Amino acid sequence: MSFLLYCIIGKFFVTLHFSDKEIILEKKLLFKYSAAVPLSSVVKITSRRTLIMRLFRAKEITVYTLGGKIKFYLHKNETLPFLPKNRTFGEKTRFSEILFGAFIDTRALGGLFVFAAVLRKISTVLGSEYFNRVISVLTKTAADLENALKFFRIAVPKIFVIIAVFAFGSWVFAFIRKILRLSRFRAVKNGDILFVKSGVLTLYEHALVLNSAAVIYCETITSVFTNRAPLYLRDTMISPCVKRNELQNTLKKLCGLKIPQKKIHSSKRAVFGHTAVPLFRLGAFDAALLAVHFSGYTAILLKTVLYCGIIVNLYTAVLYLLYILRSEIALGKNVTAVSARRGLRLYIAVFPNDIIKRKTVSQSVFQKRKGLCNFGVSTVERRKFTARQYAKNKISP
Repeated sequence: MSFLLYCIIGKFFVTLHFSDKEIILEKKLLFKYSAAVPLSSVVKITSRRTLIMRLFRAKEITVYTLGGKIKFYLHKNETLPFLPKNRTFGEKTRFSEILFGAFIDTRALGGLFVFAAVLRKISTVLGSEYFNRVISVLTKTAADLENALKFFRIAVPKIFVIIAVFAFGSWVFAFIRKILRLSRFRAVKNGDILFVKSGVLTLYEHALVLNSAAVIYCETITSVFTNRAPLYLRDTMISPCVKRNELQNTLKKLCGLKIPQKKIHSSKRAVFGHTAVPLFRLGAFDAALLAVHFSGYTAILLKTVLYCGIIVNLYTAVLYLLYILRSEIALGKNVTAVSARRGLRLYIAVFPNDIIKRKTVSQSVFQKRKGLCNFGVSTVERRKFTARQYAKNKISP
């Protein structure tokens, strides 16, 4: 809608100026709006071209800074004068690597909101008939799944089955959407800027300023067994599939960063510290299941919930154990690398020391007995990475 409005009245009420030091955007309709963005504060520029924009030979430009962002539109062939014009992207990324990156990057919760928004838009644009068809397919699938669970004597309320089917359908939709977005993926470093290009239906091109943010290597359970993971910079994927033993070369090629060779690994004495929370929950579910079993109650639904809790917490504990073997800290003169676990993912953050705002070393009562600590690093962009359970005598804040 904003693009169509711009095509109708933008040329008369929107003014854009570029200078050697800043971007000035002015809008004059009912109220006068003016924004001046210093080029020194720009950290990321995204160009997006949807199918409608391509028909009108236009593109949407979003300029990000540490304090916010501005958005405006340009013609297809218009370039930003402060970006390098001559850049060769080279070969496209292999489709198998794109599939891997899309699989890791797709999250069920995010897909749920996107899928719901798309269904709502289908109902608004095409009518309720198509919306009802999609809902009927999901409902029928949920009914078939419920019958299959009953055959195996697994009791699950129908509403939970419907939610599970809807969530899985949302994930599949988000996965396909992510594949289309990452297709024809290319990345190239040009001076202090990394250019990333991708997309089939909607075309994307990102210009990322280097040496001012942490580069994130995102590992999951899939990465543990395949020994590869995607690489991110400013929440933008810059490589969909990087082998762990090739991380050093990829970082140097794309970002000019080199991980220090001297590394500190997570202490083997901290096995319980890493797995304490899921193990306590696992014990609680086991105790509840035993209590239900010896009480003689035949509460199939309650037993199903308890079994699910046992499986989830056992899976989490095993995953945390695997992450211990992959967790490390590298403190160099110019570059720092920190492994930080968040939820069920392990993030390896690599960044220049110039952007470090604060280092902290913290200990709990139990850690003091074993000489362990948590090492936290905060950057100027308000990002914090905490490495857990390391020997305190090897780390200095």
